[in-house]
Amino acid sequence: MPIELATIYGSYYVGAFSLATDKYALIPRDADEKFRRAIEENLEVPVYRVSVGASPLIGILTVGNSSGLLLPFITLPEELEILKRELGIEVAVVQSAKTALGNMILANDKAAIVHEDFTKNEVKVIEDVLDVEVVKGSLGGIKLVGSVAVANNKGALLHPMTSEEEAKRVSEVLRVRVDVGTVMMGSHLLRVAMVLNSKGAIVAPTTTGPELARIEQVLFL
Repeated sequence: MPIELATIYGSYYVGAFSLATDKYALIPRDADEKFRRAIEENLEVPVYRVSVGASPLIGILTVGNSSGLLLPFITLPEELEILKRELGIEVAVVQSAKTALGNMILANDKAAIVHEDFTKNEVKVIEDVLDVEVVKGSLGGIKLVGSVAVANNKGALLHPMTSEEEAKRVSEVLRVRVDVGTVMMGSHLLRVAMVLNSKGAIVAPTTTGPELARIEQVLFL
C-alpha cells in the first residue's frame, strides 16, 4: 500500500526521526525492524540506519533529495564519512548555527524553499548540494517552511493557513500540484507526522480518514 500508519519508539512523530527521498531513506540506528520494513516496502528505497550529532532526530536535523543530503554542524566526523560512503551522493555540512534543517527547508528534486534567515553563503551550499534552485519564503506567516509542509516530485501539501498566493508560489517553484491539509486530527505540523517520497508515505496513526485521503490525493500516492 502507498500509505501505511506507523509509530517509531511508540511516538507518532515518524517524520521527526526519519527522512526519505526517491533514492534513499534514513532512520535511527536503533529503530525497530518493523519500522524499517514499512519504509522499505512502501517507499521502495534502500533504508540506512544512521545518527546525526549522536541524535536520532534525523528528520528534524537533515534535509535531502535524490542529488544530495545536507547536515547540521553538530554532525560527527564519523557520521559524515558513513553517509558519504553509503549513499554515494553529494553530502555536506551546512556551517551555520541553524541545526534544524529539516524544519527550515522544503525541497524536492526540482527546487527548494528555505527559511528567510539563511545567508547568501548558506543558500549557495543548499543550491550546490541539492542541485536545485533555492528561493526564500514563508507559509502563512510561518518561517519554518519545512515543518508545516511536505513535498515529493508530484505534489506538495501545505498547512491550512497558507494563502492562495503563497500556495501558487510553492507550486511554481517546486513545479508540482499543491493543496492544503492537516495530520493527526487537525495538526498543521505536517512534516513531523510523515515520512514520504514519490512512491508512498508512512503517517502517524492518529491521522484521520479524510486527512489520509487528502494526503493521497495531493501527493499522488
